[in-house]
Amino acid sequence: MSDQSDVDRKREALRQHLNELEDRVNPKKVANRAVGRAQDSYNDDPTPWIAAAAGVAVLVIGGIALAVFGRR
Repeated sequence: MSDQSDVDRKREALRQHLNELEDRVNPKKVANRAVGRAQDSYNDDPTPWIAAAAGVAVLVIGGIALAVFGRR
């Protein structure tokens, strides 16, 4: 194998690795993967998402109640 073909092969391997890294850290692709995972998780079992939403609602309503009734 010639030195030039070895260099070309290593250059191509490096190019592929750089493309993979770019795909992994691209903000738009990262966000799309996160949304996809969340949707898959919700489709599998929505119970944790509903419980989390209920918890947030209780915290918000509790904060409002404390603000309103705490002044008296």
